[in-house]
Amino acid sequence: MKLLLWLIGLFSIAVGMTMFAQLNTGYALIFLPPWRMEVSLNVFIVLLLLSVIALYLLVQMLVEIAGLPQRVRRYQAEQAKEASVKLERDARIAFFEGRFQRAARLASEAMVNSAKSGEDDAFAVNGILAARASHTMRDFAQRDQILQQLKQRLGDDHLATLITCGELWLDERRYSEAGQAISTAREQAPKLTNALKLELRLRQREQNPEAILKLVEQLSKTDALDAEQAAHIRIAAQLQLLKKHPMTPIELKDWWKKLPTQEQHNPQLVQAAANCYIAQDAPLQAKDVLEKALGADWHPELLLTYGLLALDAEQQTAQLQQAENWLKAHPRDELLLLTLGRLCRKRELWGKAQSYFEASIAVQPSAIAHAELAELLTQLERGDEAASHYRASLGLALQ
Repeated sequence: MKLLLWLIGLFSIAVGMTMFAQLNTGYALIFLPPWRMEVSLNVFIVLLLLSVIALYLLVQMLVEIAGLPQRVRRYQAEQAKEASVKLERDARIAFFEGRFQRAARLASEAMVNSAKSGEDDAFAVNGILAARASHTMRDFAQRDQILQQLKQRLGDDHLATLITCGELWLDERRYSEAGQAISTAREQAPKLTNALKLELRLRQREQNPEAILKLVEQLSKTDALDAEQAAHIRIAAQLQLLKKHPMTPIELKDWWKKLPTQEQHNPQLVQAAANCYIAQDAPLQAKDVLEKALGADWHPELLLTYGLLALDAEQQTAQLQQAENWLKAHPRDELLLLTLGRLCRKRELWGKAQSYFEASIAVQPSAIAHAELAELLTQLERGDEAASHYRASLGLALQ
């Protein structure tokens, strides 16, 4: 339909121009002394139109010729950009495939192309990829050379480069340089989760419990660490703190009160605190800590320390009563039965001590229970029976 309309329009114009030419009898006079020329007006109009068209085409041709070098440069830049993008993609695929040597080579080539085209973002991406591939191959010299090129072009405060430097140097155990890079990154983005995690790894390597606890608290608020992982790291840091900074009983008590309830019931931390109290000759405080933890959450391994506390007769009686109360809820706990035997032996309740030791062996034979019973029987001058239990204890210990 459109084609038909165009044809009708063109024929109409042709017919109109033909009729105009037949009716137009005028002429155009061109006078250029000493010459004079008369030309039909129709011919003059046609020549004028052709001249305008020719002039327009000539100007367009000159413009195209003048812009040719720029278009060639643009075409070459586009080709280089496409080649750089393809190199980058191939480098990423090679990296994810585990072909790190190929990834480093391709990323380095793409990095050079990006530098020529002036694309800093592409330069950063390719440089970081090449550095990581070189690091994975343990080619630290090439990695550091690439990182230096990134710093020279992008500056010392480029965040992605700083994070990469911190992570790779931390993996290489260059803690001082890693710390500087992470610190600079933290100054630029104080709440950046990845930077916080990197600093946490660094402080763990440095065994700095105070810094670890602060970082875990920050990461937990942003849900960057799950509760179980955060609790595990906190317990390890608290254990390091106890080991690194010995405390007096009063200081230990104040520190213990500030801990969350969940940590006060953690068996590792309770055991460490009890050992610190025992080392400071404060067994009564150790008894309180152990009893509270056992009452809140049953961890029978704590009973081994509980039964060996050097307390006076009154406190030993209180211990025995508490342990017998626990026995109602845990009648077949071999460690509780062993602890009751030790407590009865301290109070010179020989018969009950023997019964508890034998009950512990009946539930679960152990080298400790046999040895305790053997010492009790030796004390009671029952040598033959003691010898059999010594042999049983030795056999279980060798196993």
